[in-house]
Order: sequence, then structure tokens, then C-alpha cells
Amino acid sequence: MQFKVTEAAFAGFRLIRREPRTIAIWAVFNLVAGMALTAAMIQSGFGRFMSASKTGTMSPDLMVGLLIGEGVAIVGTILIASVMGAAVYRAILRPTEAPLTRLRFGGDELRLILLSVIMGLLFAVLSMALFIPVAIVGVAIAAGSGFGHGESVGATAGVVLVTLLGYLLVLIGLVYFAVRLSLAGVMTFAERRLRVFESWRLTKGRFWPLLGAYGLAVALMIPIYLVMTTLYFGVSVAFAGGDFSRAASEVFQPDMTTLAAYFSPARIAYLVFGGAVGGVLTAVTYAPAAAVYRDIAETRPENQAEVFS
Repeated sequence: MQFKVTEAAFAGFRLIRREPRTIAIWAVFNLVAGMALTAAMIQSGFGRFMSASKTGTMSPDLMVGLLIGEGVAIVGTILIASVMGAAVYRAILRPTEAPLTRLRFGGDELRLILLSVIMGLLFAVLSMALFIPVAIVGVAIAAGSGFGHGESVGATAGVVLVTLLGYLLVLIGLVYFAVRLSLAGVMTFAERRLRVFESWRLTKGRFWPLLGAYGLAVALMIPIYLVMTTLYFGVSVAFAGGDFSRAASEVFQPDMTTLAAYFSPARIAYLVFGGAVGGVLTAVTYAPAAAVYRDIAETRPENQAEVFS
């Protein structure tokens, strides 16, 4: 059984319309969790590293602080994403569970955390396995054409074009693997056991419809991002007294040396905007895979056996 691309892409928006109160709670959760994670990251050593980087006084201890801060950011991001992902899956696949918030922390979330770690390592290895041969070929072509030693403009353009084409093919390969394994999370949640490669079998013959559904969902999110960024930049300009340069610096390079420096009035406004939009984006991001799995799983033999037993 195939699924409808548009229905999968709009699954998040249907969830928003059906459970607006839940989405509002998710927005508050995103805001609080995001602020707590950022504060923990700055306090864990990242802030000291940023302060030292501005003065040029680096030391091994500061590098350790940087690594700890980045570790806190990675662990916190995985934790928040797993909790929110499970909440969306729960709303679509188990609508009777935790009907007010859909938020829990238990076996479902722990399995998704473990899956996130495995997937992160898997795609890190996969990226290296794909990028390294392309880099080697690029170096070989450059050496063979005398790149950097007075070669012609045409030869230089040829090397650059071949290298870019190679990296484009690698990117396409990573997208292919990501789509084929995209149901691993919802399968792990729905079947209450770790599922990593089972998604490969379930997505067989469905790559293009899945890519279409995810692509359409991303396209629907772009206007939301643009609106949020525009509002935030407007607020930043207002707090900066009309100084566009200072506002741009606040938007793209926030001061993370201390908690007081980071949580400026403009940044707090951004976090409020981000938290509000975060509830919507969470639904739009995770819902398509859950909707696809729900439609496909209805025809899986083990599920049919449960229905007719």
C-alpha cells in the first residue's frame, strides 16, 4: 500500500489544528529546554573559551571547556529531540496516551536517544566513507593537471567542476540513505524496540514518494523560518537603536561569553519567538514519518494478524 504524499506532508499541520493546546505546551517546553541547555553549555566551559578566544589567551584547560560545552550541547539536543519526537509519534500513533501534553520520559524516549546516537555514528562513518574517495580523486586530478602550477584557466575550471560534481554525488548519496532510514525512529517508537535497519526494508520502492513528502514539508517550513527571522531581526534592530550592523551581529554571532551577555533583551525576544515557532516546527518535522508509517503499517502482515486474531 502506498501513502499519499500531500497527506503525509500536511500531517503536522493537521495535528496543529487538532491539538492547539498541546502545541502551545510544546512551545513552552521548547523555550524552557532551549534556555536551560544554552545556560548549561555556557556555564560548562564554552563561555570561558569564547571569552579567551576574543583576547587570544588560549590554554589546554579552555580547550577542554570547549569540548565539554559542545558535549553538553550534543547530549542536550539529542535529549530534547527524542522527547519531542516521541511526543509527536505518540499524538499520531497512540492518541490516548498523555492526551494533554504528549510529553513523557521513559522507555520510548530512551530508545530514541539510543537510536539517535547510533544514527549519528552511522552517518559519520558513512560520510567519511563517501567523502574520502572523492577527496582522493580530486587531489589526483589536480596533481595530474598541474593544479596550482600555472595551469590554464580551463584546466582549473575542470578540476573545480569535477570536485564539485563528486561532492554533489556524495550529498545525493547521503540524502538517499537518510530517506531510506527515515522510518527508523517511528518504527522504534511504535514497536517498542530498537529499529535501525528495518526501515530499509519498509521504505523499499517508496524512496521518491518519501522524498516528495519530506521535501514538501520542508518547503512548508521555509515561510515559517522567514517570518521568525524577519520578526527577530526587526526586534534586534529596535533594541540596537536602529544600528543594522549591531543587530546583524546579534542575530548571527550572539555573545556567548557569559549568561548575562547572551541573554540580552534581543536574544530573549528571539528565544520567545523560537519557542513559539518551535512547537509548530516540531509537529511539521516529525509528523510526516509517523503518518507514513501508520499508513504502511496497516498492511504489514504482523499487524493484519493482530487485527484478525
